[in-house]
Parts: sequence; structure tokens; C-alpha cells
Amino acid sequence: MTERHEEHKETLSNGCKIEVKAEILKDGSLKMFIGVYRPDGSVIEEDHHPSPHLLDMEAALEWAIEKAKDIGNQQHTL
Repeated sequence: MTERHEEHKETLSNGCKIEVKAEILKDGSLKMFIGVYRPDGSVIEEDHHPSPHLLDMEAALEWAIEKAKDIGNQQHTL
């Protein structure tokens, strides 16, 4: 069960889309997801267990957004 969650979706300048989710579960653990997709929706990367190294939820979300942007911005889609 989720206690608290945040989600971030963004389309990058090259058309790639990123989706990042962070959830604090009832037991206090942090569950995260990073998704990076080509403009046609095909998967570049989906990571259901990223490791933000002992960060709180807000910092982990920011870390994951930057990681997703780095992956997406490396794609040559245009």
C-alpha cells in the first residue's frame, strides 16, 4: 500500500518522454520507477528498482529525473 507518492512526466526537446515515480510505502520504504521512451512510445529504458542511495523521497525523485533526462537526451531521434 502506498502512503505517499509523486510523479513527474516530461517531453524532452528531442521528443523522448520520461516518466518518474517515487512512492513511500506504509512500511517506510521507497519504491521508484524510471521510464524513458522514444517519441513513438517504444521503450528505451524502464527501471523498476533504481537505487537513489539513501535519499529522501524528494531528493530521490530529483535524482531519478536527472538520470532519466540524461538517458533521454542521449538519444538521436529527430
